[in-house]
Amino acid sequence: MIGITQRLEQNSTYYEIREALSLEWGELLSDVNFIPLSYTKPIEKYNINGIILSGGNDLSHLNPNNLSTLRDKYENNIIKYAIESNTPILGVCRGAQMLAYHFDSTLQKMPNHVNKNHTITFQDETYKVNSFHNYCITKLGEKLQILATADDDTIESFKHKDFPIFGMMWHIEREKILSTPSKEILESFFKYLKG
Repeated sequence: MIGITQRLEQNSTYYEIREALSLEWGELLSDVNFIPLSYTKPIEKYNINGIILSGGNDLSHLNPNNLSTLRDKYENNIIKYAIESNTPILGVCRGAQMLAYHFDSTLQKMPNHVNKNHTITFQDETYKVNSFHNYCITKLGEKLQILATADDDTIESFKHKDFPIFGMMWHIEREKILSTPSKEILESFFKYLKG
């Protein structure tokens, strides 16, 4: 069972915070059991073998607002729990940013990364991937290792040197056919699933 975090949204017509998960995640994970994680239920109360930190919302230190702050707090607890229990994590877009920031990496606003396809280098080969983020990883913390970079030298994918933690800045769930980097990183994540 994989737990996956959700985007937080505020209803525009009356006060209500909603948790939302793209249908594309259901398509990508159709062959595995997964459960959306609710911000009202502590991560320790779930019986899961792996965790995906999904996209959506900015990190609160980059764009301060209540939804980002709530999400940061919950996902920081998830990362601590995952390290203590050796539960694998895959961070996608905002999820990768969260992991990178947690492990002392540098993020900054960069042009030409919103709603674009761009080229990345992964294992000395180039691939096209999607891009939907305003903020990029420009330097990794010492506990992380680069897996892929973009043409502007921003970091598109990484892994932790000691724990089964992976991050990718593109939206794997939006790919109709998984790219080679997506397949290999997803397979690495699946390999570590507990149980």
